[in-house]
Amino acid sequence: MNKANASFSVGRFLAIRELKRSNPWTTLLIIFVMSLTFLNMVLIGGLLLGLAQGMIGSFKQYYSSDLFITPSSEKSIIEQTHDITSVIESIPNLESYTLRTTAPTRVEYGHRTRTEVNDVVENSQATLTGIHFAQEDKVTNLSKKVIEGEYLSDSDFSAVLVGKNLFEKYSNRPDSSTEQKLKNAQVGSVVNIIVGNTRKEFVIKGIVGTGNNTIDSRIYMGAAAAREMKNQESLDVNEIAIKLKSSNLIDESKSYLLNILGNNQDVVIQIADEAVPGSSADITKTFKLLGNLVGVIALIVGAITIFIVIFVNAITRRKYIGILKGIGISSEAIEISYVIQSLFYALSGVLLASIFLMGFLKPYLDIHPLVLPIAEGRLAVTTEDIFTRGVILIITSLISGFIPARLVTRQNTLDSILGK
Repeated sequence: MNKANASFSVGRFLAIRELKRSNPWTTLLIIFVMSLTFLNMVLIGGLLLGLAQGMIGSFKQYYSSDLFITPSSEKSIIEQTHDITSVIESIPNLESYTLRTTAPTRVEYGHRTRTEVNDVVENSQATLTGIHFAQEDKVTNLSKKVIEGEYLSDSDFSAVLVGKNLFEKYSNRPDSSTEQKLKNAQVGSVVNIIVGNTRKEFVIKGIVGTGNNTIDSRIYMGAAAAREMKNQESLDVNEIAIKLKSSNLIDESKSYLLNILGNNQDVVIQIADEAVPGSSADITKTFKLLGNLVGVIALIVGAITIFIVIFVNAITRRKYIGILKGIGISSEAIEISYVIQSLFYALSGVLLASIFLMGFLKPYLDIHPLVLPIAEGRLAVTTEDIFTRGVILIITSLISGFIPARLVTRQNTLDSILGK
């Protein structure tokens, strides 16, 4: 047996002997701290990234779908919508599409009960969105996000769906004076919808809550009613969302549209990721950076924890280490024993935290996501993330265990025995 193998065998024996003789509660506490350290490395970043992905995912699911067509910056509507929809219907990968007519609007409630013309009524700013309800539901499944009341049909000419962001009871800042909300309006209330100089009464038939601010700040009504509110005679629209049968062919489908509509400079064709507002993309980058920052801090805490544990253990057993060296056990074997102890603490913490994360927390949040004001939050963690961060923590722990052990074992053997 060569020297290296001998040192490793002796070091392993000493490490196992030390772990068996140590206080079990102390061992469990160190493992618990390492588990919390690894959770901090993975959990916070995973939650932040999951929240950002939830924002972008809800934007795609309930708004842009796979492909999104809007007017160019020089235009206010998609001109020749009929011709463009004819091209859309020829996409080989097409599943469905929806047309939307939009306009800035204001909704009022309490106008029927005011006694003076100048009396202030409840009101909120919104985006009016005229749709064909059955067609919209095929693309976005909007009917499944009606949290109060019921979904509309194309025959509901005098009813609307209202996004939850327009109601004070759903606001995360109910006392904010800068945002006007509807305080007393509810399902069944009659509200005034105002677009420009046009105003008309509608009944709130349902409240929509998707977790996406864009969708939840809209008022949905039938396409014909929306054109009437805008005093628009043409059938041209402002948005077209296209759902494809296979998401793997999004780029090909976009290229297909661009090839046919290449000369049409009046429209913009985007895939979902391109259509996401810049602020959402920036939030994703910010959350990812914050998650990495928290992970680095947790890694430093874990390294310091291991360093202190091994250093205190080695210092308090300095006389014992001196005796081991005096009877012929090499410094390398003693150092290896402390490195193996560090490996045990780190590996145990990583395994326990991983089982908790992937075996319980992630499946639970997939079924019951965190419902937050800006989006639904899930845990965006993969086995690759677990493995990578686990390896980083283990390597850091090995280094943190080796350094104090080496500092103590390099002391003079006689001084160690005498406690000098």
